[in-house]
Amino acid sequence: MKLVHDPIHGHIELDDFAVRLVDTPEFQRLRRITQLGLAFLAYPSARHTRFEHSLGTFHLARKIAGYNPEVDEGAVYAALLHDLGHYPFSHTLEGIYGRHEENTKWFIRHGEIGDVVRERYSIEEFLKLLKHPLVSGDIDADRMDYLVRDAYYTGVAYGLVDLDRLVRNLAWDGERLVIGEKGVMAAQSLLLARSMMYPTVYQHHVSKIASVMLVEAVKLEGIPFKEIRTMDEVDLVARLRRSERAEVRELIEAIDSRRLYKRVLYTDKDPGEKAVDELKRELEAEFGHLVLVDYPPKPKFEEKNAFVLVGGELKRLSEVSPLVRSLVELKDTHWRWGVYARADVVERVEKFIGLFVP
Repeated sequence: MKLVHDPIHGHIELDDFAVRLVDTPEFQRLRRITQLGLAFLAYPSARHTRFEHSLGTFHLARKIAGYNPEVDEGAVYAALLHDLGHYPFSHTLEGIYGRHEENTKWFIRHGEIGDVVRERYSIEEFLKLLKHPLVSGDIDADRMDYLVRDAYYTGVAYGLVDLDRLVRNLAWDGERLVIGEKGVMAAQSLLLARSMMYPTVYQHHVSKIASVMLVEAVKLEGIPFKEIRTMDEVDLVARLRRSERAEVRELIEAIDSRRLYKRVLYTDKDPGEKAVDELKRELEAEFGHLVLVDYPPKPKFEEKNAFVLVGGELKRLSEVSPLVRSLVELKDTHWRWGVYARADVVERVEKFIGLFVP
């Protein structure tokens, strides 16, 4: 057994099996995968990693399971490994290589960590536990940790959540975690934090611009999936810095020195994916890598679907809480898409896109 000191949860206790999982090369790689990707360019202290988030998720999952002993113990260890497959800079490269969940399964099937898992579980049995509501539900240990942790490390004032009260009032009904009436206020504060973190941190324009630049550099470099899936951020940045392509070196040097592209267009008016794709093709033909288009998916708010037990009856959280209903209605108001350009071509791009965007 080991104790890990954590600024969010205090002491995190790892039993011997958890220690063996953590001590594998696959898990240690997470020390070199930042939780918020390139957000540190906007929030300098946001250098926390998937490593400590995974430990925090494990800690909360074990606490929830402690109040609900009928939860499969394997789900607690699945919570520890749920982010194992993240690519460098976390979600940044998923648009190119697919979601990290499949890569997590690959690591467990083929990595040294799989040998440790097999000490207690069959691999296929364990992989199913990665979708357990304890770690992959509407309100789960994963969300509870990252919202509070991300607020702490960015320094924003939106992460004050009574996690202990929420944990105590989550009950396993055999299919899902249900919030008790006494936990509704704590659940509301969690969702309020999430709603505030979205525009201020997760969609901060500096992070978005740097991310699009990194994606373009990786595309131009043409790194195969079989290589990127095992890389950490040290590997990737080193690869891009020594690229044979001048455009790739230019992009990564600009990120390194924080000489980021400027916003030419940044709007909540949605012309539709087809029109944006057309604009993207025209800009690429005219300016190449000097102009980049960022058209992100609309935000989701799955947490509204969490169940609450009220007077012996199961209801959706959005039915019980007017605040949550309001947050759901607001979820699209912070969505933006943008066109970003290197500083020396901004004026030319403004004139060019005027022909396409009224």
